[in-house]
Amino acid sequence: MPDTWEYPWFAAWDQAFHCMTMADIAPAFAKTQLALLVQGRYLHPNGQLPAYEWAFGDANPPVHAWSAFRVFQIDRRQRQQASPGDVGDIAFLERVFLKLMVNFTW
Repeated sequence: MPDTWEYPWFAAWDQAFHCMTMADIAPAFAKTQLALLVQGRYLHPNGQLPAYEWAFGDANPPVHAWSAFRVFQIDRRQRQQASPGDVGDIAFLERVFLKLMVNFTW
């Protein structure tokens, strides 16, 4: 958790970690947040995600792919409790996978 003197501020990799914990309560919202950052409006064509609000160009660890898969797993577990045999939101993984690959290679 950030210090009170610097919070709230945007940091992309913090958002990835927050989405994993959010997925326990609101998996649809967590998936929306992860998918938001890989849209063309935020993801640079070279694959760079904005780092944080005062230095968008800084580099961050590539944790979004891990977070997206973890959110998928949490969501799948919840879906299987309601409907055994549910394979999970494969469409979400398809939506973010290629863009996260570009980010990872950046």
